[in-house]
Amino acid sequence: MPNNLDVTLDKSTTPWCLDIGQHGNVNVSRSPDRQTITWRLTENAATGKFNSQQDSPRGFAWIGKAPPAGIFGDPVLGENGKEISISDLNNSAVTSGEWVYQLSAKIDGQVYQSRVTSIIATTTSPMIKNT
Repeated sequence: MPNNLDVTLDKSTTPWCLDIGQHGNVNVSRSPDRQTITWRLTENAATGKFNSQQDSPRGFAWIGKAPPAGIFGDPVLGENGKEISISDLNNSAVTSGEWVYQLSAKIDGQVYQSRVTSIIATTTSPMIKNT
């Protein structure tokens, strides 16, 4: 199941930054299949393009501790740079966790970044957690 998130430019902050809409739900449920997370530049950011992975800053970057290998695919630019996607394999307890990322895009000649954001992988089944 795809997880689509709209990205706009938040002009209420100093400096301005990319704002990631949460209506698309960043919680990725456990599934035996890879799922796709896609961020789309919309509204006042629609004229921009995500930076490529060769740019500095990169269009998508892990902040702090990167997730273990095999959980996420490499970021892929799509639709003339207006989308960036990664695949997410959340198929066991080992793949559950929280990872922090940052997006970067160039809008009207200026580079903007998102605030520090996290991807939370969770299960959808009721559970009892003994600690």
